[in-house]
Parts: sequence; C-alpha cells; structure tokens
Amino acid sequence: MLEELVNSKKIKNNRKRVEKWLLDNQKYINITAIEKEISAPKGLVQKFVKYDKKINDKWIDPLYSVIKQFTSFTLR
Repeated sequence: MLEELVNSKKIKNNRKRVEKWLLDNQKYINITAIEKEISAPKGLVQKFVKYDKKINDKWIDPLYSVIKQFTSFTLR
C-alpha cells in the first residue's frame, strides 16, 4: 500500500517535471528525435506541446530518463 502511494507520487512528480521541461524547451528540441529515442508513437510529444493532449503514464518514465540524459552536462 505504501509502496503504491510512493510510486504514484513519483509518477506525478516526474509528469510535472517532464511536462514543464517540454513546454519550456519546445523551441530548442527535436521532438521527433525524442519520440524515436523512446519508441513512442509519432506525434505523442507534439500533440502535448501543441494541443495540450495528456501524455499516457507509460511514456512519462522513458521521457523523464531521456530528458535527464539530455540535461546532464557531464564531461568524459
């Protein structure tokens, strides 16, 4: 029960982060490339950005991990 609640809260937080990041950075990113990276259906991110269509929960974690990779500036 507690684990389910924590997981639900994590998904909500990740959703907020993903949605805010996509909206804030939409003019700087290649949306199609991000969709291909996570094997998402074509237009998934674009429909969210342009028409405010909700992104399905199953795509939030993959988007979150791609965005995390994208935004971490680590030197090799």
